[in-house]
Amino acid sequence: MAARATAYDLAGAWPEESLAALTAASAWAWIVPRQYGGVQLDAIVHLHAYEAIAAGCMSSLLILTNRDSACELIAANENEALKSDLLPRLAANEIMTTVGIAQLTTSHQTGPPAMTATADGDSFRLNGFMPWVTSAIKCQYIVTGAVLPDRRQILAAVPTDLPGLVIAEPFKLMAMEGTLTSEVRCKDAVVERRYLLRGPAEKVLATRSGLKPALVAASGVGLAQSMLEEIRQHAGPAGGMLAGMADELGRRHQQTRKRVFDFAASADALTAETKKSEIRIEVNDLLMRLSVALLSFTKGLGLLRQRDGQRLVREALFFLVWAAPEDVRVGTLARFVQPGQTTVTG
Repeated sequence: MAARATAYDLAGAWPEESLAALTAASAWAWIVPRQYGGVQLDAIVHLHAYEAIAAGCMSSLLILTNRDSACELIAANENEALKSDLLPRLAANEIMTTVGIAQLTTSHQTGPPAMTATADGDSFRLNGFMPWVTSAIKCQYIVTGAVLPDRRQILAAVPTDLPGLVIAEPFKLMAMEGTLTSEVRCKDAVVERRYLLRGPAEKVLATRSGLKPALVAASGVGLAQSMLEEIRQHAGPAGGMLAGMADELGRRHQQTRKRVFDFAASADALTAETKKSEIRIEVNDLLMRLSVALLSFTKGLGLLRQRDGQRLVREALFFLVWAAPEDVRVGTLARFVQPGQTTVTG
């Protein structure tokens, strides 16, 4: 996957061959419960798998993780008919899904809801938009959420051929353009109750996996490994103090990696919100240091689009915004504004 990643990046193309490698590894079944034809990997083994994919192709990883998030939400719901219909086909890679829930999580949390729902008989009428939907045009279903007039929410697996649902042209992104990420708009799109996953309820994402921060962190250390390999290719010719700095960055990477997986395996990994944020901040800090180092080691070559190093730096910047609540963003910046500070209070 790593050998193809930069070519896909340059073309902004869907990473077909890399996704085929995931198919060969049965990756589409990793998250799906066994009773629906899946593998249901152990959570820590799954994080190691995400780390490895991130080291090869971040676009493929983002496609997979968004798809897996949708599968998790489908599997966690009580609509047995929908689970029995969708999950076996998802495990077999016969259909594709993704999530369009940023409007309920990290985006558009002030002002009117970005996506609203109103009851329409036994169905719900959706209006508004999903601001960030990875691989939308490749999917048959998008798991999305909307807010009712009484502020309760619904979560549904919405068919992408639903009348009134429009997938915009994919964004022109600074990195991972091949994920074909789009805004998705709904105008009087009527979703039948049979597609409902949860709700109406106060918080429909309350059952979402608490390991998402560890997932992002593990992916970050995977990307960091590829950045280190690129740095080491240039460290020998650099010689002197620069070569020693490469070794120090390698030690930082190993320390951070150990902390990520030790935390993921700990008893409080699902509940310790402060610790989750600290882990994410540490990974972000490592990636930003590696970005500066990589450009310093590669010099002018690091500015060439056709070089792996330039792609890796742009991908590292994605971690500043990927599933990053305010405390993670503030804590990451504090490392630069106030060196040595690891948490932010007040």
